[in-house]
Amino acid sequence: MTDVGYKLSNEVLDRSIGDDLLVHRFDNDEVFVLNAHARLIFEAVKAKTSTLGEIRARIAEQGFDAAEDLLAVERAVREMVEQGLALEDAG
Repeated sequence: MTDVGYKLSNEVLDRSIGDDLLVHRFDNDEVFVLNAHARLIFEAVKAKTSTLGEIRARIAEQGFDAAEDLLAVERAVREMVEQGLALEDAG
């Protein structure tokens, strides 16, 4: 999973709501509300196509560098792919 790049789906729009982030998949009209921690991960993926290692590094820079935090990053990215918010990008 670490060599694969990730990017946001072209079918996704996002909008800030305080510390949370509203994410709308306009291809199927699903709406997600991401809390502040999930928002950090979403924004790390949104910044550019990133590998899991690069996403973890960005999250660690925000002060979330404990082992359980970094495992949560992997789970969140996997969930974003499963929900169609992010895509794996082989390059």
